[in-house]
Order: sequence, then structure tokens, then C-alpha cells
Amino acid sequence: MNDGIDTYIEFVLQKARLQGKTFVIDSGEGNDFEDEKTKMYVEDLSGWLIDEEYKEGLLEAIENDQYELYSKYYVFAKWYKTDKGDIEIKFQECENYFYS
Repeated sequence: MNDGIDTYIEFVLQKARLQGKTFVIDSGEGNDFEDEKTKMYVEDLSGWLIDEEYKEGLLEAIENDQYELYSKYYVFAKWYKTDKGDIEIKFQECENYFYS
């Protein structure tokens, strides 16, 4: 199953790159599914969708427990199936996630 997880994570990262961003994963959020078509093990994820130039600063902030400095970039990466049965990703903003 690890290959399916790795493939899925790379799929999510590629979707972020298509938007000119990078996605730094924070956590799995459930909604797990093993897709027979792609052999990917998918689940909703949370993390930061940011420009590549901010990645080092974000990683440093996380290391120093100052991740709230980047809270405006925090998103959920939610998977869904298209009408054709393909897996797709939607990045959904989550306002005030660290303050609730």
C-alpha cells in the first residue's frame, strides 16, 4: 500500500505545481479510499499551498512552532471522483484554522 500512498502524494504535489504552487503536507484528514483504477490510496489532506519561494520560511516556522505565521496559506486538499471516475483534487481554503 505504501506505493499507492506515495503515488497519491506525488499526484497531489503535481496538482499544486499546476497552480504554480507547492503543497507542504501537515496531516491526513480521513475520507480514505483505495482506488482500483489507479491503485492509489487516497485521503483528504491538510497543509500549506504556497509559492515555492516561501517553502524554506514555512519549514523554518514549523520547526519553531510559528506555523500560524503562514496560516493564510493553510488548505484542505480534498479528493473527489469525476464523472469519468478519475480522481481529482480540490484545494479548499480554511480561514482561521489555527484559531478555532
